[in-house]
Amino acid sequence: MRVDATLQQIIVGFRLVSAIWMTVLGIIGVVTWEAGTGVVIAALALVWGWTALTYVVMRAGRLQWLPWLVADLAVAVAVVYFDSVDGAIQGSFVGGYPMTSVLFWGYAYRIPGGLGAAAVLSAAVIVSESDLSGNIATSVLYLAVGGVAAWAFEALRSSERRRLRAEAELENERGARIRSEERAEVAAHLHDSVLQTLALIQKGSTDPAEVRNLARVQERELRAWLLGAGDAVDTVVGALEAACSDIEKRLGVAVELVAVGDRRLDDRLRALVGAAGESIMNAAKHAGVEKVSVYAEAGADPVQVFVRDRGIGFDPASVEADRRGLAESVRGRMERHGGNVEIVSTVGSGTEIRLMMPVAEDGGS
Repeated sequence: MRVDATLQQIIVGFRLVSAIWMTVLGIIGVVTWEAGTGVVIAALALVWGWTALTYVVMRAGRLQWLPWLVADLAVAVAVVYFDSVDGAIQGSFVGGYPMTSVLFWGYAYRIPGGLGAAAVLSAAVIVSESDLSGNIATSVLYLAVGGVAAWAFEALRSSERRRLRAEAELENERGARIRSEERAEVAAHLHDSVLQTLALIQKGSTDPAEVRNLARVQERELRAWLLGAGDAVDTVVGALEAACSDIEKRLGVAVELVAVGDRRLDDRLRALVGAAGESIMNAAKHAGVEKVSVYAEAGADPVQVFVRDRGIGFDPASVEADRRGLAESVRGRMERHGGNVEIVSTVGSGTEIRLMMPVAEDGGS
């Protein structure tokens, strides 16, 4: 988890700062003749050598390795003992640097590890020093830091695990939604193309030439769609013109298109054109008219398409749920892309379908 790497870097960084602080104290002690040069050099050599090795072990990903932790605690105890050596600055080596070993144990073995390492260092402090009150205060500090730091590390890990689970659940939901939308798009396309053509073939089954022609047209369209070559037209008006022309050829019903403005197609506008094509197809097939009127405002936001006929009309509330043309190819397709559909129809007076799709930015001309 990312939080583990961050915690390791923080503890190693704290160890580095502690080593620098010990170096500053040692130099001050030597300059002011309060500490022996040999003792200071030996202590700092141990501290800096072990700090460098800590970085190497972190890079190798072995900071939680038990033999390393045992050796690290032994070095921390040795640093504590430097305080009791003649020539050392009293209190200069007990504190930050040994504390980092407590943090490593708390990081690796949680509260038991942190408290256990703190207890070992506390015993070392008490044994090595004669100042009982100061030793007790240092011991309490080690134990408090060991317990609290280990608890904080585990709380951060738990928070990270919850975050990762939430992200995984969101990703799974997103994947399921995308797959569902893809299946719906495939179903809508097959309804608009293959199933419509099969219905036309069934109607024209007495004319073998017409059947062959419809089959060839559908084969070419389906092959182009499967190969991703179905979007040669890249504007809204161009795509609507192609759809109107195709329906005129298939059904022999005139489709009159009037368009204002234009803009390039994107996924949402392709959905709008597909829904408009299905609406025109339904009107041409079921309205019982010789002409269908289409009006498009392609330069506006939202882009709007109106499909009108003066045919037999229908009651939208009475449309059966399994009729995928209106439910999926029109309404479902629009709603999946953030659009809206309004259907106004009166039996005996005709039908108007209003399609509206918002656009991200104004690309009208």
